[in-house]
Amino acid sequence: MADGKNDMLDKIKDRLDIVELIGEYVHLKKSGSNHMGLCPFHSEKTPSFTVSDSKQMFHCFGCGAGGDAITFVMRRENLDFVEALKFLAEKYNIPWEDSGNQESSEFKRVFYEINKEAARYFHQNLMKHKEATAYLNSRGIGYETARKFGLGFASDSWEQLMNFLKEKGFSEADIEKTGLIGIRKNVTGFYDKFRNRLIFPIVDTRSRVIGFGGRVLDKSLPKYLNSPDTVVFNKGNHLYGLNIIDKNKNRNRIMLVEGYMDVISLHSNGIDYAVASLGTALTETQAKLLKRYGDEIYICYDGDQAGIRATVRAIDVMQRLDLEPRIVMLPEGMDPDDFIKNNSLAAFEKKVAESLNHIDFKVYILKGKHDLTNPEGKIRFTQEAARMLKELKSPIQQDVYIEKLSSELAIAKEAIASEMKGPRRIREYKSPEIRPVSSVVLEPARRKAEADLISIMASGRNNYSKITADISMDEFGDPDCRFCYKLIQEGYSSDDELNKEALLKELDFDDNGSERLKQLLTRTTEYTPSNLDKVIVDLIKTIRLDRLEAERKELKHEIETLDSSATDGERLSELLRILIEIDKKINLIS
Repeated sequence: MADGKNDMLDKIKDRLDIVELIGEYVHLKKSGSNHMGLCPFHSEKTPSFTVSDSKQMFHCFGCGAGGDAITFVMRRENLDFVEALKFLAEKYNIPWEDSGNQESSEFKRVFYEINKEAARYFHQNLMKHKEATAYLNSRGIGYETARKFGLGFASDSWEQLMNFLKEKGFSEADIEKTGLIGIRKNVTGFYDKFRNRLIFPIVDTRSRVIGFGGRVLDKSLPKYLNSPDTVVFNKGNHLYGLNIIDKNKNRNRIMLVEGYMDVISLHSNGIDYAVASLGTALTETQAKLLKRYGDEIYICYDGDQAGIRATVRAIDVMQRLDLEPRIVMLPEGMDPDDFIKNNSLAAFEKKVAESLNHIDFKVYILKGKHDLTNPEGKIRFTQEAARMLKELKSPIQQDVYIEKLSSELAIAKEAIASEMKGPRRIREYKSPEIRPVSSVVLEPARRKAEADLISIMASGRNNYSKITADISMDEFGDPDCRFCYKLIQEGYSSDDELNKEALLKELDFDDNGSERLKQLLTRTTEYTPSNLDKVIVDLIKTIRLDRLEAERKELKHEIETLDSSATDGERLSELLRILIEIDKKINLIS
């Protein structure tokens, strides 16, 4: 019965993320490596409730409440342990396995026992096999590292493992289900699947052997052989080496590499935060594990074209989970082990320090595809880069990279921004002139954010209500946007739908002066309905950050112009106090 509960607990913990779960009950804000919010278990005005992503734990410094996600659900929903498991199983669509199902529990127990005995057998073989130990020594892997990872060797025999396990009392039928042996083609019996291979036991975070990987020592194929999926093992749900990371007290970093040997080699060189996916492309479940076990996530795949393609795929998976990985760039044809051997550990750590964020990495890859010394190559590169930037969720990120590309390529920011919107459309209005609206100078990101919010407000009452509930007309710096805000507000006050045609007629007060107002009310944005709520939050954040940064700039200028007189000393104290308050607001928004 206990085994059944533990199995369900493992499945649920593998699936959930404590920050996402508690975020459905408590408004959390990022604070360093943790998240903070008001405690749901007692009344408080200042947040003292902390949620740790890396530890998957919560703690309140006010009332002392703490624990894991299960504990949180038990307290918040007033459930006992089993009820909390059932609640979460239903929430994450995990089929409930009756913890009293003795047959199922026994079946899994047998699997674990078979795998454990096989791992012992393989490890004992390694110590006797000179060729295998010589291979490990040539890769810089000594006895302690081999023992730490439980490395083994499968003899070049067709039945040796099977006979060993049968002597331990296991049936051929049960051994076959683990994937360690297979049925002969002539159906006359069974044979060992792992033969003449270095063996890598795959161990879960509860120290149970759940599967195996095998690598040839020569150039025969297939180079790697892995256990099939079984009732205790699914390749897409685990990471090789995570059982060792689980024991680390410091989980600041986690690095995703390609294979077993990369993980082992890095650990043997003191990089004890490396893991690998198990012969498959990175899955969302594996990405969630990365998120749980490391504050900083790195990808270090081989420096060849296959490694680059795998890196791009891994980035895309992580981006769906709002992860921001950094990419360690290795020379073409090198894996981490090669690089350290040909250079040094310090050189590798320098590569980690120089790692690129995922946007810079994709831009770097694009640059390699085009000749930027000729106009055609520069145009094609900029077009592809613009399409990539269009996919970024944050308008702030978009503006930063528009500025960066503009500076590097000597291409106008407006041209890159226009390219992001797609092919140019025929203008609805004939006049090309836009009246000068104000002497107010706004940063491009804020100007775009304000225009986008006006367009979204005009697109439907639901969007209008969301925006006006969070930002007032006075917070807009562009007078045209403020005027449109007022027009839209008046339009919705008399009807649930905005009569744009009537509004546009009201704007026909001169030939050219109202042109931009018409554009603001009729333009379309590139955002999709699925991410519109987040877009609105980001746009409002952009406006408020710009306003605060402008205030901060003015304050710093005034502080720099003060002299050392007593009067100015008092003014300086006041300005510094205001500056600190503005910095706090900027940090909260950021």
